[in-house]
Amino acid sequence: MSEWLDADGDPLPDMMRLKPDRLRWLVVFLISAGFVAIAIWIGPSDPTLFYGAGGFFVLCALIAAPLMIGVGSSLVLDREGFACRTLFRTFRRTWRECSVFHPVTTGFRQYVGCSTQQDEAAHPRTASVNRALIGASGMLPETYGLSADELSDLMNLFRARALGTSSQNRS
Repeated sequence: MSEWLDADGDPLPDMMRLKPDRLRWLVVFLISAGFVAIAIWIGPSDPTLFYGAGGFFVLCALIAAPLMIGVGSSLVLDREGFACRTLFRTFRRTWRECSVFHPVTTGFRQYVGCSTQQDEAAHPRTASVNRALIGASGMLPETYGLSADELSDLMNLFRARALGTSSQNRS
């Protein structure tokens, strides 16, 4: 039994898999399908609208479909680090290479950001721009049904347990 506790006071599991918010992606899919229907209704009489807007929203619907049914994206937290899978691409980071996780704002939404040496080394210019804009060299693409504060707190608990750095979250 782990002595580390989550926000509800339950023991922190060895591994946790989070999935994207299906309702949000269902809304994106339905809106995209609606715009595709409008483009079809207008027809090829206006080729720019028919092919441009129709094609764009077909692409949006195709991206939203697997996320809406719960495949293609997940966040796995474990004792060594986390693996983020989005649209069937996966990247993995260990807790050691990550800074503290914190909410970052882009546009109208909040996400979870952190800085890593791997991101800094692989893409120094992009990391520099990201730090200037959001305060972190990278961020997760989704909050997986949690608020940015809840997800960053959960990830910081997993990180602290792996690094053995915090005694305030122990029972």
